[in-house]
Amino acid sequence: MRKYLYIGLLALLLIGSNAYSQDIIPKGAFITAAYATGGSSQHKDKVLWLTWGAQSVYDTYGKHNVQIVNGSASYAKIDLGGGRFLKIAAVISNLEYASGKGWSSVPEWGGYLNSYAPGNYSGDSMDDMYNIGGTGTRNKLISGLRNTQIAGQVRFTITAKATIEDKPVRLSGMVIGDAESLAEKEQFYAIGSGDWTIVDLQKNLSKGAYEVLKTKDAKGLTKLHFLNGNDKDTGAVAFMTFNNDAYKGNGYEVQFDVYLKGGGLTAIALGLIPPSLDMGDAPESYGDAIHMLESYVPTNDNVSVNEVSDREPVKVNLNSDAYKVGNLQSGINNYLGTTAADGDTQKMYSKDALGDDNSGTAVPNEEDAWPEKLRRFSHKLFYKKGDKIEAEIGYTAFKEGWISGWIDFNQNGVFDDDERVTVFAPKADKGSVKMVWTVPVNRVIRSTFVRLRFGYNESEVKSPIGIATGGEVEDHKIYILGPARSNPMLPNKSR
Repeated sequence: MRKYLYIGLLALLLIGSNAYSQDIIPKGAFITAAYATGGSSQHKDKVLWLTWGAQSVYDTYGKHNVQIVNGSASYAKIDLGGGRFLKIAAVISNLEYASGKGWSSVPEWGGYLNSYAPGNYSGDSMDDMYNIGGTGTRNKLISGLRNTQIAGQVRFTITAKATIEDKPVRLSGMVIGDAESLAEKEQFYAIGSGDWTIVDLQKNLSKGAYEVLKTKDAKGLTKLHFLNGNDKDTGAVAFMTFNNDAYKGNGYEVQFDVYLKGGGLTAIALGLIPPSLDMGDAPESYGDAIHMLESYVPTNDNVSVNEVSDREPVKVNLNSDAYKVGNLQSGINNYLGTTAADGDTQKMYSKDALGDDNSGTAVPNEEDAWPEKLRRFSHKLFYKKGDKIEAEIGYTAFKEGWISGWIDFNQNGVFDDDERVTVFAPKADKGSVKMVWTVPVNRVIRSTFVRLRFGYNESEVKSPIGIATGGEVEDHKIYILGPARSNPMLPNKSR
């Protein structure tokens, strides 16, 4: 029931009011948050790591060992094409350190928390799973935050938000990981409104326990507590998928609280799961179709949540042969063809409209809604003036919607409104609709492109470009075989 309610409210939840528009990246800010390009994790394309310490434009992914203070921030600006950008901002506040008098605010010059590049300590494991440039000291991804005082304790709040075209959109989740190498008497935790799932784990079975604990407090917030490590190249990464009440106000801000305590020094890495998008992959001239996909659904990670009333909460040792991590599955229930869309993190333009098929984590040939018989054919079959092109378009929909399709008949490099067909798509599991185009007089006998858009809002999918809620966009190249041409300089054996 919760999943269906979520889908039903998607149009209101994913994209904020048009009246609420802002540039969340301050002028002159260094934009350094980044996806890892190397490492063993299968989730590199999901996690936007918050990076810290940049002091110039040359600090591309942050700078190691720079003091962090209240107001320190990490920003991302991801090009979606067509002048559209996904912007993300994450800001540190309420930064405090533990002293003999309790908790005190960190002074404006810092001194208690620094930026950290995982891999600078020989026992680190984060750089093995996520890095840019390589492991160890070659890692350029400054995703860590480390306490600076021996056995020091610090705590702070992260406030994060995202926009597309400066309109608020929902972040899908947050990420926390062991950025150094948690030792026996060290610990850290993060608290937020959502569900935690351990998704990455590097084990070192001969080196002792690595324990975590999940608890839910009286406010319904969930804490993931990394309690004891072994300081020997063992580490874990966890994702939180947000509850609806995690999003605050029209700007869809999310907040989570973080705490860390070193035996000596220890570090954590923090990241975000950006909105999952599906984008068109036809050549750039056809414009940008962007669909906001449903969020991820966590699978069981074999770490149960302890209630606040539990007298003896159960810790779990991740560094055991028996322990198995969880995962994030796509929550997509509305899509074209036979396979749900895979999320895109960058523009997908391609000459053959295979940019999306060749990227992401979906199965090969994920875009398969356009019928096979209409992908390559002679102009004599379906492409004479006045001919009908009839396409049976498969789809899956747990909520009714609309499907629009365009064929670029006149070869002008854009999808014109008179090239569009729109049909109603009722709720269906593996359903199909028939879409019929009449070949116009101005058609050009040459290979061309088709765009299909499925979404909940008819007005959104009646445009070949722009943002739509839910569903999917598919682009296909249609290979049209024209009249055979002979070379008059060669002998013709038929004469």
